[in-house]
Amino acid sequence: MTTTTPHNHNGSEPDAAWGVILLAHGSQRGSHTIDGLREMVRLLQERLADRGARVRMACLEFIQPDLPQAVGALVAEGCATITVMPFLLGQGTHPTDDLEEEIARALAAHPQVSIKASDIFGSDPMLVDIVASRVLGQGAALNGNSAGAPTGVMLVKAGTRSPADNHLWLYDMGKMLEERLGAGYAVAVAQSHFGPPTMEAAVAELVEKRGVAAVTCVPYIFFPGLILTRNIMGGLEALGQKYPAVGFRLTPTLGVEDKLVELTARRILDAS
Repeated sequence: MTTTTPHNHNGSEPDAAWGVILLAHGSQRGSHTIDGLREMVRLLQERLADRGARVRMACLEFIQPDLPQAVGALVAEGCATITVMPFLLGQGTHPTDDLEEEIARALAAHPQVSIKASDIFGSDPMLVDIVASRVLGQGAALNGNSAGAPTGVMLVKAGTRSPADNHLWLYDMGKMLEERLGAGYAVAVAQSHFGPPTMEAAVAELVEKRGVAAVTCVPYIFFPGLILTRNIMGGLEALGQKYPAVGFRLTPTLGVEDKLVELTARRILDAS
């Protein structure tokens, strides 16, 4: 979505006062999210410095600044063109309705500014590589894994009630991940809460249909927080009681790493 004249930052000469906003969801509790976002902004600032970018963060909920406030701060620094990068993994209300509403609010306060939103991540091979590294980092042999049985992998996104999210992108991620991991791995996908695809259904598929004896759970979220501790870890505890013979492991969240920084930078540059 663009207003006024599009701005091009792909030339050899950097543009002055180009604003970039990393727009995340936000978190109710803990400091992991805000600390992680600040680190991501710092690394993006380094990555985009030769393009004249001024990178800031904003959140849709819980954490300040919101998008209109971040736009206002960049305008005060002389930015007339701003690229918003939705730092969101899935397709639902936040990347569509909420983003449009926030941009409309920002433009109402600063009608002279050109604001363009980049694409969300969706199913991307670079994200698949990051997830695969989390799985492989746990080791091929897990406790309880029997000879010849595949290793189960459950990719769990944050839950959403949004009817706009049909989870097709998540199923695509699951297929790509299984192809990336290769023989000896079986992948199922789930969301942490709010309904299907559920963690219970994913584990049932892996254990009862695909014969795994161990499951590696990958929290498909950026940073630790309430979703991880209450929903994902709580769900794993219940599943461990239901399937006591199955070995369950939990990988770290996506966090901030070089591949994610590069993918985010590419999305921003492609939109600019």
